[in-house]
Amino acid sequence: MQLENYFDFINENAIRIKGHRIGIEHVLRDYCEGASPEELLLRYPTLSLEKIHATITYYLANKVEIEA
Repeated sequence: MQLENYFDFINENAIRIKGHRIGIEHVLRDYCEGASPEELLLRYPTLSLEKIHATITYYLANKVEIEA
């Protein structure tokens, strides 16, 4: 996974999904509240399922840094 293919790293506190104005925090908030990737696709129809999975994978691999 090449992160630059999925995210725009604006600064250390702002990461957006590439090609969108949606910050990963919006998707991850819903995910942490129990939404499945398919439910997230319904909530954010401009995202692809691939980008949603990439966001979740990035979160799971960097959970401590993201939650800090």
